[in-house]
Amino acid sequence: MATTDTEEDDYMSDAFLNTETVKDVRPGLLRTHEQQRLHNQMKRRKECQLINKATSSKELEEQQRQEGLEKAIDSTNKGFSLLQKMGYKPGLGIGKNNSGIVEPIGIVLKSDRKGLGREAALKQIREMKKSIIRNKRSAEPSVCEYRERRAQEAAEKLDLLDLFRCQRVCRQMDLKQDIQEPSEKFFWPKEVSEVDTNKLKQEEEEEEEEEDEEDVISINEQLEILNFYLRQTYNYCVYCGTVYDDETDMMEECPGPNRQDH
Repeated sequence: MATTDTEEDDYMSDAFLNTETVKDVRPGLLRTHEQQRLHNQMKRRKECQLINKATSSKELEEQQRQEGLEKAIDSTNKGFSLLQKMGYKPGLGIGKNNSGIVEPIGIVLKSDRKGLGREAALKQIREMKKSIIRNKRSAEPSVCEYRERRAQEAAEKLDLLDLFRCQRVCRQMDLKQDIQEPSEKFFWPKEVSEVDTNKLKQEEEEEEEEEDEEDVISINEQLEILNFYLRQTYNYCVYCGTVYDDETDMMEECPGPNRQDH
C-alpha cells in the first residue's frame, strides 16, 4: 500500500527514534562526559572572573580613598577658604602660637563588623585578666618561700621534741633537789604537779588576769632558756644525754649548746 501524508507515523520505527534524538538539544542537558567537563570549566572561569572583579573594585576603592586623603585641600574648598580669611597659612600649626597639629588626624577604617564598644570592653577584660593573674601569682608563695616554710616547720617539730625531753629531765632533777615547783611554767611538762589545790586555783586566777607567757615566748626560745638552765644548774646536755662532773668537764667534752653543734 502506498504511503500518504495523512497516514500516521510509526512511533516505534527506527527512523522516528533517530530523528527525535537528533532534535533533542535542550539547554542544560549534557549527554557526554566531555560536554560536562567543558561546562564545569566554563562555570569555574565565570566564578573566578566575578571574584577578581570584586577584588579589583575593592582595590580601586582603596586606591581612590588613599589618593583623596593624600591630596591637600586647596582654596576652592569653602571651609579652607574661610580659614585663610581668618589668617591661617598652609603648613603652619593652628592656634594662637601656631603650636597646634599640622597634619590632620589619620583615619582608621574598620574592616570588620565589631562595634567600638565591644573592642573597648574586650581590651578592658584583657587588662582585668592580667591584673587577676598578677595578684594570684603575688599571693601564692614562691618555691623558695615554700621550701623555707617547710624547713621551718621541720625545725619547729625538732625543737618541740627537744623541749619535751628537757622538761622531763628538768622535772626529774628538780624533784631530786627537793624542788616541788618549776622555776618557769614551761620548765616542766604540762601535767598536774603535786601541789596544794588552793594554790592551783590561785594560779589559775592569776593566769586569767595576766598574759600567758607561753603565748609570747616561742618553742625555740623556751628550749633555749630551759637548755641554759639545765647546763648551768646541773651540767646537763640534752643532746649528749650526759650529766657532766662540772662546768669544765662539760666545756671540754660537749661540742656545744645547740643541736647543730652535735
